[in-house]
Amino acid sequence: MSNELREQKLEKHEKLTPTVMSYISTIYNLMEKEGVARISDIAKSKGVSYASATNAVKKLVSLGLVDHKRYGFAKLTPRGLRIAQMLKSGESRIKYFFMYVVGIPEKKAEQIASLMVYDLDADTRRKLRKFYSILIDFTKDKAEELEKFIQEQRKNTELPEEAYRLKGKIKEDEDYE
Repeated sequence: MSNELREQKLEKHEKLTPTVMSYISTIYNLMEKEGVARISDIAKSKGVSYASATNAVKKLVSLGLVDHKRYGFAKLTPRGLRIAQMLKSGESRIKYFFMYVVGIPEKKAEQIASLMVYDLDADTRRKLRKFYSILIDFTKDKAEELEKFIQEQRKNTELPEEAYRLKGKIKEDEDYE
């Protein structure tokens, strides 16, 4: 099964909200850094109360994404781990896009990526992966591939006049910065 189909199934089946996904990522990061994820560490990392972290972990357990026994460690299930890895790679792609294509400093790019990644649906992630694969090592040879990608995205959508007007305001906006 392709990653794209797997992502869509995971999202539809489990109704993953941005909050749920951020807790999965937090547990994953703690497991990578500390080897384990304690409720207290999850709460501290998220900046929430112990009770809030406990409730979130209970929700993740009910979704089959985390194993947790009272007073024990939270551990991602194989399904939870797949979602965490998908989120981590998506966050990295967004970060590197903003760093190496747009020219944003690393810390700012990390902030942007951490805000964006949880609100993306499977179709949007798929399109961003494709766009990323074209732009991250862009060469003159990829210009045709980029043009084809953009035309494909615009196929069923007409670019509104406002988009052109906003393009004209770029210089104006830059003068205010």
